[in-house]
Amino acid sequence: MARKPAMKAAAGGGRPPTLRDVADKAGVSMMTVSNVINDRTARVSTTTRTRILATIEALGYRPQRAGRSLRMQREYAIGLTIVRPDRRFLNDPYLTEVAAGMSNGLADRGYGLMINGVPDIEGLRRLVARTSSVDAVAVVASGPRPHREAVYDLLARLHQPLAVIQDDVAGLADTCCYLQDDEAGAGMITEAVIAAGGRSLLFVAPDTIWPAIERRERGVRAAARRKAKVARIHCDEADLESAIASILLAFDRHGVPDAVIGANDQIGIAAIHAATRRGVPVPDRLMVTGFNDFAFRQFSAPLISSVASPAYAIGETVARGLIDRIEGERFNVPRQTLPVSLAPGATIRSP
Repeated sequence: MARKPAMKAAAGGGRPPTLRDVADKAGVSMMTVSNVINDRTARVSTTTRTRILATIEALGYRPQRAGRSLRMQREYAIGLTIVRPDRRFLNDPYLTEVAAGMSNGLADRGYGLMINGVPDIEGLRRLVARTSSVDAVAVVASGPRPHREAVYDLLARLHQPLAVIQDDVAGLADTCCYLQDDEAGAGMITEAVIAAGGRSLLFVAPDTIWPAIERRERGVRAAARRKAKVARIHCDEADLESAIASILLAFDRHGVPDAVIGANDQIGIAAIHAATRRGVPVPDRLMVTGFNDFAFRQFSAPLISSVASPAYAIGETVARGLIDRIEGERFNVPRQTLPVSLAPGATIRSP
């Protein structure tokens, strides 16, 4: 997707915008801008507030403590922003693994981690309009690609190094993307299912749209091309009973497939429960796979076949990359992709 030149220029370098710049462009006083930034808006009209917030976003303005720019002051802290509709965002085991890797990686270099969760782009705009107390920002964003790109564009205009986690985006200055090879991992486990006789596959994705899940579905479909048919449903991965009900409904409507390919281990385990309730033996009649291989996978029975995710290592890599960028001049590479590997289990038949 082509990006507006103004966005690239704002993200590039030059003097960070000041409070006066915002006030002049919005046609208000500096005090009015300060009141909006600090939520003192009792005497500020909705129209004026909206205009000021739009100006802050357009200029990429962020207030700095003591009025000094980040180039003059080191906060020794990195921000991790998670854009996800569910406010219980840290219930997601992938996000907690990434956050743990980042936190420990930063602590080893004397930095702290500040985590913020926002439900959407509007929540992000409110967050970035307030005082910055970090030296760089990492982001994990959900939603359709245009929504995610709006998030990245907004953060890239804040005159801070930006790490995009688990998404691939081009054309933004001072940005590095950190991914794992989800497509290859999904392809590997799908090939194992097909080698064991799987010809009808059901890919089950979470309700929330994640770029990693999009890549996993591409990997499944690429591996199955001309070898197996792939159907798709989605479910609420955070609610076990709801996920089981969605899978059972698919069984009732279309019959039991040869294999359920879970987009993650939570969904795969829900599929095992669904099979048990229908009296369908796993893996003799139904094969099941997951993805991520986090510790809770060991509680599945039979042990679910999965793909090992380097989520913790991604967090550590992001921490190192951002600190090196802060203490240097630029990111060494625009993108880093970490490999995945198969995590054998007992839910795929022997070929």
